[in-house]
Amino acid sequence: MLKKMRVIIVEDRELARDELKHLLSLHPDMEVVGAFEDTASAQKIIEAKAEQIDGVFLDIDIHSEGECAGLNLAYRKDRLYLPKKPWIVFTTGFKEHALEAHLVGPYGYLVKPLDDTKLTQVLDRIRREITKNQPQLSSRIEIKHKSVSRGETFWCTKYINPKEILYIQSNNNGNTVRVQLINGDVLDGVNRALKDWQVPGFMRIHKSHLVNLEHVNGHKPDAIKHECHNVTFHGSTVELAIGGNYLEDLRKALNKIG
Repeated sequence: MLKKMRVIIVEDRELARDELKHLLSLHPDMEVVGAFEDTASAQKIIEAKAEQIDGVFLDIDIHSEGECAGLNLAYRKDRLYLPKKPWIVFTTGFKEHALEAHLVGPYGYLVKPLDDTKLTQVLDRIRREITKNQPQLSSRIEIKHKSVSRGETFWCTKYINPKEILYIQSNNNGNTVRVQLINGDVLDGVNRALKDWQVPGFMRIHKSHLVNLEHVNGHKPDAIKHECHNVTFHGSTVELAIGGNYLEDLRKALNKIG
């Protein structure tokens, strides 16, 4: 039986919603389970039924809310603690939004007017990514990282259970990350941007930090920076800064998991 991907549409114009529904209906593996004209309604369903939603087709410019309302929803989604985070495909009539939208890490970007050729290209990419990221029989993930020995740099590959990861931190160039393991090992130079890590149980707490909530035991005020907070971990002296816009969502997530 064909496995369907369950998606929702966020678009303030009824004609545009109906058009996208029709185009998606041409693809047997797509099922539209909701369509919304505002981001607040969409966020409620994403929070309540995250495990039942695979993807979101999100209009960037919601006229009643502002020209970047869709982007703001995407940023909020990244800050939420969700058992499964849906992928995002942006739709817009403005090409100039493409660069900023790319920073959110969408699976695709559709410039209106839409047609099946454009949609098919994006859906094919999503299918490839999903196939590539299917969990193996083992729950471990493959991480290729740089290592230095006797002054020489070479690449190593490790297979890590996500539970072994304490946090993931973006490097200064933004295109690579360092993975901190709970045993103290650091896998650096991993060629995968922070926005591309979609690991269940992990949460973004800063533009540069993604933490494994299983190992987080709380947060506290920063000793030096006024009105700033740091996250703390079980059995570790490591502290990471929490971005100002992420603190409340982190509190909610920690209360939810107990």
